[in-house]
Amino acid sequence: MDIDTEREIHQLTLDAIVSGRLLAEDWLEGTLAPTGTAKSVILETLRSLRERESLPNVDRDLIELMGEQIRDALNEIRDGKGDAAMSREVDLVWEQNQQVIEYVNLAYRWRKYKEATITLDDKLAATRMADLLLASVL
Repeated sequence: MDIDTEREIHQLTLDAIVSGRLLAEDWLEGTLAPTGTAKSVILETLRSLRERESLPNVDRDLIELMGEQIRDALNEIRDGKGDAAMSREVDLVWEQNQQVIEYVNLAYRWRKYKEATITLDDKLAATRMADLLLASVL
């Protein structure tokens, strides 16, 4: 692996760790409590992300489940707001409900974390595939 690829993977890893920590801090310091059978797994994962320990152990299904919890909680307060916040930027200029603001911001953190982990996973997969292809040619 060349130095540029190593640096890029290092930066993508850093981005995923930072976005995971920010998501965890906002969630754990806020008012949204995870619910259902995954409550303990989500809380444990958030604590690990906050401590920068859990990046390899968070799978796509768990990330999606975390997003569903944010979406559902926000939709309960304001119909459709959770769906919107999970897919795009939501204007909060005139918003007065502090819980809506908190959950929309949490949705933003979740989107950034999800994007960072997907980008890192894609880069790692591309690096592995390139190594295999190069090995088969050489």
